[in-house]
Amino acid sequence: MSKLQTDVVVLGAGPAGYVCAIRLAQYGKKVICVEEDNLGGTCLNVGCIPSKAMISAGHFMQSVQHAADMGFTVGKPLLDMSKLVAWKDGIVKRLTGGIGMLFKKRKIEWLKGSAVIQGANTVEVTTADGKVTVEARDLVLATGSEPATIPGFDFGDLVWSSTEALQPTALPASMFIIGGGVIGMELGMMYAQLGTEVTVVEFMDQILPGADPELVKVVARKAKKQGVKIHTKAAAKSWKKHGSGVQVQAEINGKLQTFDAECILLTTGRKPRTAGLGVEKIGLKPDKHGFLEVDAQCQTRTPHVYAVGDITHGPMLAHKGSAQGLVAAGAICAKGGVAWDHKVVPAVIYTDPEIAWVGLSEAEAKDKGIETKIGRFNFGANGRAMSLHSTDGLVKVVTNAADDSVLGVHMVGPNVTDLIAEAALAIESGLTAEDVALTIHGHPTLSEVLMEACEDVHGMCVHAAK
Repeated sequence: MSKLQTDVVVLGAGPAGYVCAIRLAQYGKKVICVEEDNLGGTCLNVGCIPSKAMISAGHFMQSVQHAADMGFTVGKPLLDMSKLVAWKDGIVKRLTGGIGMLFKKRKIEWLKGSAVIQGANTVEVTTADGKVTVEARDLVLATGSEPATIPGFDFGDLVWSSTEALQPTALPASMFIIGGGVIGMELGMMYAQLGTEVTVVEFMDQILPGADPELVKVVARKAKKQGVKIHTKAAAKSWKKHGSGVQVQAEINGKLQTFDAECILLTTGRKPRTAGLGVEKIGLKPDKHGFLEVDAQCQTRTPHVYAVGDITHGPMLAHKGSAQGLVAAGAICAKGGVAWDHKVVPAVIYTDPEIAWVGLSEAEAKDKGIETKIGRFNFGANGRAMSLHSTDGLVKVVTNAADDSVLGVHMVGPNVTDLIAEAALAIESGLTAEDVALTIHGHPTLSEVLMEACEDVHGMCVHAAK
């Protein structure tokens, strides 16, 4: 067994791990990053990036349907799924290759293999060439998450996870989706736009649980318009092979119903990858869901052992993991004032239209005993949205009635996953609704909708009909 020594060993090369490794190298540390699959983790390989590439294809198909409104006569587009998948894979390859280049430039060693912790300073890595022992002063755990299953619905040829849904060999004629959360609705609407007959069952009383109901209504309305059949307060109970496809039994409002489809897409969440990692050997015990507790510096209860990304509490978001990776790197290198602040973590959902929010909702502010004032503005009154043929949605601003500070911003509409950055900066900087309203926004732009919503907080929105 060979042995390596380094300053820091990072387990996992997803958005949390690779960002942490690069920042550590920038600070002058010698770093070994262990990753059993490709660099970039779930996000770059089978998550955020490939799904958005496929979703953009769905949007293109949707746009063609409205071409006649702009004076174009366009025939029905024919989809070559193998070419679409190849195009998506090309984007993934360029990005993951870019991480490899950054590792090489920063002299970060990528050790390809699976790791098991042997002690606070020792990790054993099983590689294609045998086992390697790595010793380091500091250890960063960034092992990410994996799709969760439910009883009776193990993944296979006819029961897909998001991974299989992003690598189809052909477009399914029909699809039964279990779970109307972010992944289920993003991929479900994408497949519907491409021509698949989609049915979604969601256990909760609305799709996209956790999102503001006012925003969800806009997406649900658009999904139904695209032909997506949505059943809430519903649970899939069993399935069996039926011909070349599947037959699913689901309980909807207390009654069993049977559905036929070509395949099942199971999107009931993800679980942290801490099992079998050996964290118990260093005094750590994941909670019942598999998460590890960390402090404000992302350090576990064991000195010199840090955890970042999906294996820690909070939303399983790539940008949350990257931010924690930077915090852990700063803490390891004794950079003063470094702390993880989860107050401003934007959520972005790539449905059609998109949803994004940051900060507190109306309900959360009320639970905290904060008196609020609300401002709204619709994309339907925005010139740029009209020119994009995308007027569904609104921006809602939640402010503290006492001092006008922005507590939260909730958006549904075109490109709101980009627009939310301004709202996040406003909350992070402690700005008021008046500050945002007085900031001159370019015209005609979608960003004006946030400005108008902030003006509406004070009842002074110029373009509001009221």
